[in-house]
Amino acid sequence: MHELSIAQTIVDRASTASTQNGGARVTKIGLRIGAISGVEPDALRFGLEALTKDSPFDGVVLDIELCKRRQRCTKCGGEFEPEGFHSACPTCQSNESTCIAGNELDVTYFELEDSPCA
Repeated sequence: MHELSIAQTIVDRASTASTQNGGARVTKIGLRIGAISGVEPDALRFGLEALTKDSPFDGVVLDIELCKRRQRCTKCGGEFEPEGFHSACPTCQSNESTCIAGNELDVTYFELEDSPCA
């Protein structure tokens, strides 16, 4: 399950964000996951929960944006969302296209709790 190593990288980045912000608690993590990225969102959530149990990140919320696969036709330049494995351009019927979205795996933001004033 490679989601566990991905979850560990996310926790490491969250820890860095916390440190860079005076130890502020990370309450939410935004992610963008593409449909063909090979990452299973539920497995990633499970991995993150397992890694953060009884830690400063216990209870952190994952806000996951799922991104559909998009292709750009190399013949006419049209962009489209293919269905299944069929990737012919709906405009010109060309079978030559390039994937432009759907394989992303990005941390988009960390939401931090404000530090109490002294």
